[in-house]
Amino acid sequence: MILLARLFEGPNNGLAYAVAPVEDKYRIVPTRDPLRDAAELVSRGEKVLVLYSLSTPLFIEYWKEVASVASRYPTVVGGPHAVGDPVTLLRLGVKYVVVGDGEVALPAIIQREEEGGGTPPNTMVVENGKIRAGRRIYVELVYKTYSESLGIYPPIEITRSCAYRCAFCQTWGHGPVRHRPLHNVAEIVRVYVSRGIREIRFIAPVGFLYGSTDGKTPNVDALTSLLRIVRELGGAPYLGSFPSETRPETVTPDVLNAIRPYVANRRISIGLQTASEKLLKAVKRDHDVAVVEEAVKTARSFGFKPVVDVIAGLPGEDEDDVEATVREMEKLVKMGAYIRMHYYIPLPGTPLWGRRPQPPHRLYFDFMKRRKKRVEGYFEEQIKLSLRIYQTYEEIASYLSLTTPSSSAS
Repeated sequence: MILLARLFEGPNNGLAYAVAPVEDKYRIVPTRDPLRDAAELVSRGEKVLVLYSLSTPLFIEYWKEVASVASRYPTVVGGPHAVGDPVTLLRLGVKYVVVGDGEVALPAIIQREEEGGGTPPNTMVVENGKIRAGRRIYVELVYKTYSESLGIYPPIEITRSCAYRCAFCQTWGHGPVRHRPLHNVAEIVRVYVSRGIREIRFIAPVGFLYGSTDGKTPNVDALTSLLRIVRELGGAPYLGSFPSETRPETVTPDVLNAIRPYVANRRISIGLQTASEKLLKAVKRDHDVAVVEEAVKTARSFGFKPVVDVIAGLPGEDEDDVEATVREMEKLVKMGAYIRMHYYIPLPGTPLWGRRPQPPHRLYFDFMKRRKKRVEGYFEEQIKLSLRIYQTYEEIASYLSLTTPSSSAS
């Protein structure tokens, strides 16, 4: 069995995580043309399994390719888009859609391909015209996070799932909150440093909640131990900035005092999302605007650069909400913060999926023009992406109404 791993331009972190548990047993072949490479391998008598890890932006760009590959070869799709919308992928002909922890899903899928058997865990398939789901298994975070066969060494995932339930996010749907044991982090850091990778970044829904026992209260000892071991092993740890941004109520004097001697970053990303108290409640942020202001003050007092994330165009946003958010952004800028502007991206599997974003308000553009030296982000690109997601789903609906793709390619 040869695993064809579909690589894209940019990071391919999801594939590294996917193949890491099996690359010591199976040959992993990277591909940018899976149809060509699969055909060549099959012509030589090889059995192949094509692997994709898809975010929603990748899905809307490459869904036709996925459908074409899946109609010819057994295909596995994982990643955040698969978790959010497995049914559409199955209807497009994908044989295995991974909707849970892939560390146990992919080995079971391979075994099924080689030996037969029932529905793999954490996986959805179509059998006899009906969608079937395998049992759910939640793993401990003890698997390596890198792929030597693909040469990909992503940020180290230290926490999986989230205790909060933000309506625009899907990370909380990954089961119970789990943290990677410190000794396992150390093993991975040793490998990274030995490969010349000294900038050690982490993946976590809320960076400052690593080791938290309730998923909401920072564990200062755990944070300190994490960062200290990275330093002792020769790495420079980054925590509290992408991709381990943090929530405002975790930006406290105790936390910053503890991490400051160890972290390499002086930038802290703090989620506000909106300054409308009405919308904060609607999207279940579980904090108010005041705590963000306090977080900015605290970050500044410890010598950090606070970067506040704001999402424009949330469903239900009205003129009053926009005005309140722009006023608050002006206040935060005067306090020394930077603003990272986002436009609402509809993501399958989130509570807000299916609700249209509000058109981008002129007051946001006026603010960005007025404060351009203090504003970051890809606002206009995200506006186009948001629209394209809806357009693509309309295109897929039309495609599916005209075709009947095989959902069990073999």
